[in-house]
Amino acid sequence: MQRQILLTSMVLLGLASAATAQGTDDCTAPTPIAGIGPFSFNTSTATNTTAGTACGGLGRDLFWVWTAAASGPMTVSLCGQASGWDTVVAVYAGSTCPAGAPLNCNDDSCGLISETAFVATAGQPYVIRVGSFNGGAGGAGSFTVTAGGPPGCPAPSTGPDVIVGDVSDVANYSPTGALDALALGTTSCNVGNATLSWVASTNQHPVIGGNLYRYKQVGGAWRFEQIGQSWLKHGFTALQGNLCCPCQPGGSGSALGVGCSDPYSSGLNGSQSGLGPRWQVNASTGNFTYPPANPAWSGTTARRIEVLLSDLEVSGTGTRYFGEAQYVTPDDALAGNQNNNASWRELTVSGNSSNYAFTLLGSTQRQQSAIRVWAQIDNQVQLTDVQVPNDGLFVVGSRAFDLGGGQWRYEYAVYNMNSHRSGGTFSVPVPAGASITNAGFNGVVYRNGDGPGNVNMSSDPWTFALAGGFATWSTQTEGQSQLANALRWGTTYNFRFDANVAPATGFVGLGLWRAGAPASMDAAAHVPGTGGGSIAVCFGDGTGAACPCGNNAPAGQGCLNSLGTGGTLAASGSPSVSADTLVLTGAGMPDSSVLYFQGTSVAGGGAGTAFGDGLRCAAGTVIRLGTKTNALGTSAYPTGGDQSVSVRGACSPGDVRVYQAWYRNAASFCTPSTFNLTNAWQLVWQS
Repeated sequence: MQRQILLTSMVLLGLASAATAQGTDDCTAPTPIAGIGPFSFNTSTATNTTAGTACGGLGRDLFWVWTAAASGPMTVSLCGQASGWDTVVAVYAGSTCPAGAPLNCNDDSCGLISETAFVATAGQPYVIRVGSFNGGAGGAGSFTVTAGGPPGCPAPSTGPDVIVGDVSDVANYSPTGALDALALGTTSCNVGNATLSWVASTNQHPVIGGNLYRYKQVGGAWRFEQIGQSWLKHGFTALQGNLCCPCQPGGSGSALGVGCSDPYSSGLNGSQSGLGPRWQVNASTGNFTYPPANPAWSGTTARRIEVLLSDLEVSGTGTRYFGEAQYVTPDDALAGNQNNNASWRELTVSGNSSNYAFTLLGSTQRQQSAIRVWAQIDNQVQLTDVQVPNDGLFVVGSRAFDLGGGQWRYEYAVYNMNSHRSGGTFSVPVPAGASITNAGFNGVVYRNGDGPGNVNMSSDPWTFALAGGFATWSTQTEGQSQLANALRWGTTYNFRFDANVAPATGFVGLGLWRAGAPASMDAAAHVPGTGGGSIAVCFGDGTGAACPCGNNAPAGQGCLNSLGTGGTLAASGSPSVSADTLVLTGAGMPDSSVLYFQGTSVAGGGAGTAFGDGLRCAAGTVIRLGTKTNALGTSAYPTGGDQSVSVRGACSPGDVRVYQAWYRNAASFCTPSTFNLTNAWQLVWQS
């Protein structure tokens, strides 16, 4: 009985071998087969049969009928099982000679050898057809039928979900003036469990954008920068291929079926007259204006992925280039699947400074924005995802390079994948006494009327300032200019400086450009640090957020209280989990109750947010450490029998935590809240 159960299970799992069988040549009665194979054949003497619709001019063909033992995706593959001739494979529903279109077919999958996939129903028969391309010379080989889709087919997500399955080809164009240009071909895949809308001449189809990135060494440090961007191709019809998964066709070209793929060549994606500007697209919701704005343009580079000739050099010098493609569409975004819509592929550069040429290298890295390659090249790069509530995704990258002589280069790359609110400020905490030099910025350049009223968005560099313990870059606010150089979707901006301080793990702040809550987000990153990363942050002295009623304090303090002083917090001792001697000491407060507490991030991008008469700094997941009573305005935690900070705060080595004190200020002074807060400290816990 156990033997019978085992054999039955093997058949259901597709593990039982079946006798191989030469297929039927004339298709009158396809040869029955079962199991997974391999099924050997030789098409050398087969004839061309006119039967149903076939891809690749399929000829010199043989036919089999295979019945599914279980439901689900199945793959018919000749890969590694035939050579020396150009194969084609197709699968049809039914058990007799086919009269209509196949469920799926494939010409070239692994070189000139074929592989296709389809979705089977248990107990149903399927005709498998193998032949040669355009009836050319056949040959010997075998095929297998296995459960599952093609390699790389992910488990389906909920709802429609478009990804870039392949950056398929590249088109090179002649330079215009100082600019060169290229375009990337893309094959999209719907890896969701629902059809994806693809309706031409409406706003219910995908738009397709391309970017170019460069990885280059400059002055002893490596930079990962965006050096080119394109306008957007508007989708117009969806074919029903099976590049990524077995395709369940969506029908009539107005929808991409479940598991199906659709190719757009580089020529289509680079067709200048059909490209629209990015500014009309909300990548968070996928919504956009249709038809798009169409300002006048001229030259061979306009609207394509434009790049300065001076930003290019021939491959082999250590510099590397990466092309990125991204799809944005409404129903994908509505399903919450918009964070996997970009993929990248490496490129090589040849030619010379008057006309460079790009060639694809390696394979497409699916569902990865190009910034991910920075951390793959350099394992000391830190990447932090920042998901803005009810908006979109940023990725913040950081790396510190030892330049020697006590100098460090800090490199930051901030990528906005699909945030409509965009970025407006970027701040890095720096310790007191640190020398900050050589500050720099890199952003994209807007051309060809890519802005409201066909006026370009500003490409002005962000303004740099060093004040209040922060290195901060900023652009004009939304209120100052709708054309400000905000960090918009599909773009990466870079920030850098040199410092005479070694790195520690800390938080950087990203201020959002469009109005809304929250006003800013924090991200873990490499920052200049002292004492293992201990940094005083978030002051009420005007260098951060404004104190609630103009009650700014002298430098380094919290907002002023009714005594005319600002509460201060100091951190002494060692933030070591194994030998914790950390003591938090508050001063400058009324003789009232005070709560010492711990957070996991710095509120307001390091600037704090208004709270009571002061600024809330320690945010994220909050733990109350302990309540004390001030004497002569001073108290501390821990004292007496208090648990250590690491035990009370459940800290582990490598944890970055923020500490602050909240205190009563009962006198009528500022707001009706009658409480205030000190400045804060950000610490990195050691082992």
